[in-house]
Amino acid sequence: MFSGILVVLIILLLIFKPWGEDSGKGEPVKVVRGTFETYISEVGELKARKSLDILIPAIAFRRELDIWQMKILDIVEEGKIVKKGDHVATLDPTDIEEEMDDNEKKLDDYTNRLETAKLDSSLTLSAARDAIQKAKDAVLDKEIKVQQSVYESRAVQRQAKLELEQAQRSYVRSKRELEQRRRKLKTTIVRYEQKVEKYQHRKDLYMQLRSQLDIKSPADGMIVYGNGYDGKIKVGSHVGRWAPLIATLPDLSTLMSEVYVKEVNIAKISLGDKVRIKIDAFPDRKFIGEVTKIANIGQEIPGEYQNGFKVQVTLAPYHVELLPGMTTANEIITGTWENVLMIPKSTVFADDSVRYVMKVSALGAEKTVVLIGGENEEFFMINSGLEEGDAVLNDSSKEIK
Repeated sequence: MFSGILVVLIILLLIFKPWGEDSGKGEPVKVVRGTFETYISEVGELKARKSLDILIPAIAFRRELDIWQMKILDIVEEGKIVKKGDHVATLDPTDIEEEMDDNEKKLDDYTNRLETAKLDSSLTLSAARDAIQKAKDAVLDKEIKVQQSVYESRAVQRQAKLELEQAQRSYVRSKRELEQRRRKLKTTIVRYEQKVEKYQHRKDLYMQLRSQLDIKSPADGMIVYGNGYDGKIKVGSHVGRWAPLIATLPDLSTLMSEVYVKEVNIAKISLGDKVRIKIDAFPDRKFIGEVTKIANIGQEIPGEYQNGFKVQVTLAPYHVELLPGMTTANEIITGTWENVLMIPKSTVFADDSVRYVMKVSALGAEKTVVLIGGENEEFFMINSGLEEGDAVLNDSSKEIK
């Protein structure tokens, strides 16, 4: 009698499934055994490890020039195939021409000053030489008077000697003043000559720069825009000595995925880690790669308000036409475990620091504590609490903490 009632209860439990809608949980799923991976998912971009940079004219880096940035008036379409010597971009000459006008005014000013200084030097030194000659003649005159005074009284002789000494001192002073004036005038002339040379040199440099604003391709290749002061290069962008890159000619055989990994995850990544890569342009294809370089210093992630570390992922040989700038989705595999138990993350619930599942049995669903060994975006690895083939309730709407 009792055994018959128990059978009926079990049948009723299986029919009405009190662990289903009444428990708030979904359909049960099985605990499976297999390969478990932990990975970090980050978006990246295809870039070439080797490329030829197309920069502003080399002369624009000269310190003598007060040109810090130049606007791009036109640039060829990104992705265009160019030949060596083909037109790539044109830089705005406005700022250069303004600096040239200002430089020309200074050149004229110091040229005039130099000519005036040379003329003043000639006149001044001529007058000084005349004064020296007069002082020398005065010395000779006083020497004659001293010679003639030998027949005069001692007082007259003494007076003649005093006058000779004064004339000699005046002569020496005149020569010293001439030398001082010569040095002063020479210094002034040299200073003006240096100014004229400086501004003439600048004029030549500005003219050279002005003639090089039509940027040509240094080799055959495909144009990929660089980054300037205000983001990716376009018409109206500014380039200069602090951001000289206009475009690049990438070596398409050296494409890699450049990824920024957030600070919290960078310690989990090592050189040689395998990477699964998806490329938006080829949604049905899968690519693989390997971490080959990790930056030592973090920097702000472009477009985000947080720091990250630049990671380079080298792609395995591929047989499609990949291009720089294509967006990549990268799964960097940080750990692999074989023959372990796994369950979907939506089947695990949290009660403070305790993780548990609702394990299904013939009598219903019971709360079972589990020990989590690892996790990825989809699964938990189970170290204890469950066996392969066990059924646990699934709740896809449950947010796992």
